[in-house]
Amino acid sequence: MGFRFTLESANTVANLTCGRIYSCYDGIYSSYENYEGFLHFLETFSENIYSNRNDIILYDIYRIKKTIKSLGYQEKKKDVIEVFRNKSILNELRQLSLIFDECRVKSLLLPSLGCKESNYMDDFMTSEHTIHKLFHWHPDNSCLILQPQERLYRNSITIFDAFPNFDIALKQVDLWPAVMFWDRNDDFAFVPVKSKSDLMELYEMLYFECNSIAQIKRFANRRKESSYYFFHLSDLHFGTRNIDVTERRLKSLIKTQLSTLEFDDKVDFIVTGDAVDSPSKVNNDKYIDFSDFLESKSGKEPIFVLGNHDVNRIGLAFNHNNQTLANTVGRYPKIEVNDEIKVIFLLFNSNTNGHLAEGEIGYEQMTEMGNILDKVNDIWKYKLVAVLHHHVAHIEKPDFYDERWYKKILSKDFLENSLRLIDADLFLEWLKAREVKLVLHGHKHIPVISELDGIHIISCGSSTGQITHKDRRKTYLSYNVLKFTKDNVVCTQFAEELLGAGVKDIRSVVIEY
Repeated sequence: MGFRFTLESANTVANLTCGRIYSCYDGIYSSYENYEGFLHFLETFSENIYSNRNDIILYDIYRIKKTIKSLGYQEKKKDVIEVFRNKSILNELRQLSLIFDECRVKSLLLPSLGCKESNYMDDFMTSEHTIHKLFHWHPDNSCLILQPQERLYRNSITIFDAFPNFDIALKQVDLWPAVMFWDRNDDFAFVPVKSKSDLMELYEMLYFECNSIAQIKRFANRRKESSYYFFHLSDLHFGTRNIDVTERRLKSLIKTQLSTLEFDDKVDFIVTGDAVDSPSKVNNDKYIDFSDFLESKSGKEPIFVLGNHDVNRIGLAFNHNNQTLANTVGRYPKIEVNDEIKVIFLLFNSNTNGHLAEGEIGYEQMTEMGNILDKVNDIWKYKLVAVLHHHVAHIEKPDFYDERWYKKILSKDFLENSLRLIDADLFLEWLKAREVKLVLHGHKHIPVISELDGIHIISCGSSTGQITHKDRRKTYLSYNVLKFTKDNVVCTQFAEELLGAGVKDIRSVVIEY
């Protein structure tokens, strides 16, 4: 059975396919616009369904549409308990869901991401002619074939998050066009396709292999190419209380994350400062042990930049000359060149000046980095990524975050100014002139992905959970995983609030480079 859907109805289709009736109901009645959109979805249902049971299905659709129209739009009141959802509507939505949910295997076609003014070789992924051909192999409930009617764009792909395991597909967006397969037993396969014949072969295989996703996986693994990942960690603060517990947890999460990658995938680590809470031999030795652990997992020493806590006692400088050590340690600025993925990491020391926890890059570093880049042959072939400790754009405090007692008695402006990068505006201007499209940093202990004047800025939280949570029993341990591809960087941010309860994917973003 096949179904073509618009991007506007993607969330509804995902909820119906997975039998999430309450979610579907809440989405429809969250606004009058959504309610009208759902009625249009039902009006055009007959044009988009492909099944050998069309007569029965369309009769059900007629009845469902009649019931929902007759009951009209029911505004959801904030104080009304959810148990008062209309039972008649819930029953009709359940019947609608069964049309999709009865299929033993479900699949979703994923065309390559769209760009303006581009010609695509994979237009077959959204072509109505394609679903006609696929329908030949699966006219009944052996497999559901979901096909978007239009190409996806970077700012629209998050509407597909409701589909099961879509986060796995999103992390491999560089391999699209592709197909997602899943079944009721949560078995899942992601399969890139290069041509229409590849696509036909998949669904033919599924027909003859008795709907076996295992066979689809074997087919996909034979054709998979290796990928390159970077784990972005920050603000470890070795030397703080309970660091032994959180370090152990972070190591376990890294091992688990690595186990999800393919054998021939490659991994590197980036640490954006504050490895220690105060510079001392004991704390430095603890970080070196942790760095050795990271090196054992990647075969390379982690890329590292200094944070304010790495050069100042408890991270605070009380006069400008107190940070002179930071000018020479590590010989900043410097670059790390990765020829495999054609990326150059520009490593800056943002601790060369400033009071308290302020930072500065300084025109000397910008000048010297320019001298270094001018010596790189064929630099136009490389993506440039800036790496520093201090944040270059304002970061809002999240709901879970609680200020320490001494911060609560200080003004918000004073706190922000005491942490800032003094020359952020000048530095951003330099980055834009050098066509740097991506910045990695730490410092604020808050994971954020933002965009400023065409530059994507990725902030890592504290990877050992060094934050003050409003619930004192919790923390916010976080790290980023970046997958570098030819045209994109896929960044996924992970966090765990209750240690040991399981890390969550808090956001995934595709950055076109």
